[in-house]
Amino acid sequence: METTKSQDRAGDAAWQNRWENNRIGFHKDYHHPALVKYLDNLIAGRQNCRIFIPLCGKSWDMKWLADLGHTVVGVELCEIPVRDFFKEHNVEYDILPVEGLPEAKLYKSKDGKLNLYQCNLFKLSREILGTYDCVFDRGALIAVAKADRQRYVDLCVSLMKPECKYLVEIVDYNSSKMKGPPFDLQHDLFEQLYGNTCNLQVLEKDVDSLSDRMKDRGLDWLTASCYMLTLK
Repeated sequence: METTKSQDRAGDAAWQNRWENNRIGFHKDYHHPALVKYLDNLIAGRQNCRIFIPLCGKSWDMKWLADLGHTVVGVELCEIPVRDFFKEHNVEYDILPVEGLPEAKLYKSKDGKLNLYQCNLFKLSREILGTYDCVFDRGALIAVAKADRQRYVDLCVSLMKPECKYLVEIVDYNSSKMKGPPFDLQHDLFEQLYGNTCNLQVLEKDVDSLSDRMKDRGLDWLTASCYMLTLK
């Protein structure tokens, strides 16, 4: 347990350092292509969905989904992107305490459509976060340490309502050439993580997604795959 806590602290510090030094090449000033492409599948004709976005950063997707009438709940460790998100989108907000978690804050838009928890994701629970119609994993699963994947999956699955749809993208590459994040995740390992609790629908498989940024990090190939998950 103490080793896990030490790893958590080291990972938290590294993430904080990235934002403080503006090393955020992972952040994109546009909507995630997979979300745009599969939004209709994710929403499935429903109105005012409650959507969970773990490790949200300052993703533009959150404002877009809120503007479509949905309620978005995100979790982000670092305060910098949370404040930047509201400032960059000119959204007024309140900062609220989180009961039982003195180190956490909830940044809530005045209209209640945007709710960003600023804290370590693993400090949260179903009791605090509630349940959701949709989950959009825009890179969180492949950002958490490999040793933390199962507890990440267990948390996210616990938040799914019976009819919830869960869109997730994973990547694969030669891990001997690059140290993540993002961390490589093969299909068989993905199926081991989710297969006991979820039905797995493959939307895209092994699409060539090697970017110049990943080339600069030493990779010569990288593929991305998208899944839609529903509870069994």
